[in-house]
Amino acid sequence: MAVVRLRDTGADRAEASARLGDLLARCDALRTPALRAARPALTERERQIARLAAAGVASKQIADQLFLSTRTIENHLQRVYGKLGVTSRSELAHALRVLPEQ
Repeated sequence: MAVVRLRDTGADRAEASARLGDLLARCDALRTPALRAARPALTERERQIARLAAAGVASKQIADQLFLSTRTIENHLQRVYGKLGVTSRSELAHALRVLPEQ
């Protein structure tokens, strides 16, 4: 819901993503079983691809590095975006920063 509200304010997308990442990082100290269960779970492959994409590596380069097709990389990224509530690579780094390691 926070992502939607920030986008609705009309704020610059990068600025909104940075603010959201900062807010989530501060709230991350609160841990309960219910909150942990609600956290999005990324597969190891999704995390691997998301980290590379957030670091600025192009989909074609990720595909070549992991011996996958570019289309497969894009499919993984779309699933990651949906799970994390983001819409672009620029928002991805902030969202990954607050995810607990699995």
